[in-house]
Amino acid sequence: MQTRLNLLLCLCLLTLSMPASGFNELTPEQLEQWFEDDERDHPYETSSNDGDLVFLPSAPARPTLHSSNILTIEPHSLQSGWVNVEQCYRRLDPITKVEVVYRYKQMRGLRITQTSSIGKARVEGQSIQLEDVARHASLCMQAQARILYRQQDGSWLLRNGPFQRRFLDGYFPMQVTLTVSYPDELLSLQQVSPAAANGFEVQAEPGRIHINTWFEGKLMIELAFGGRVK
Repeated sequence: MQTRLNLLLCLCLLTLSMPASGFNELTPEQLEQWFEDDERDHPYETSSNDGDLVFLPSAPARPTLHSSNILTIEPHSLQSGWVNVEQCYRRLDPITKVEVVYRYKQMRGLRITQTSSIGKARVEGQSIQLEDVARHASLCMQAQARILYRQQDGSWLLRNGPFQRRFLDGYFPMQVTLTVSYPDELLSLQQVSPAAANGFEVQAEPGRIHINTWFEGKLMIELAFGGRVK
């Protein structure tokens, strides 16, 4: 029997598997040491965050998980809702087996584009199976997801998330960068949710928006667009 470590990242679930003797014998103090000690190769961690979203004004002292995301809205996306997705996970934690399960309601064309410090990686349905993940490994993928929604008033809503890094009942720091490109001649950005804040940086220009954030808890990012009058 194996104990499972779950990390929820964007709309995917990473299930990290290791022998039951790993977690069952650990004290809360030992768990906390994992993210505080770069020399440890097993998960020793706990947290008091229960899922409430908390932005961090600066990066944690220790290197931690980074989810880098590029979304591209094409002109045809306004009719179909399909958006191009490029995603990379960097600074993955060392573990024997990892199952990356995507939870998009509609997804197609999932493929691995790059790996580093990972023994084996393969696509299986709407999941990516990893084996022998070393410290600070990375994984990149591409796919299409139907995450652009036409609203009743004629506007569009892009929903991406939730981003979260979870272990047992705790939520832990992570970094998310999100770049969204869109046809500026067809769409105008109206609102970003959450709004820009300390720890949630938003940079917007015509046809492009970039978000960089450090946080704990659950983060859903929504972008509202209006159509340009011809």
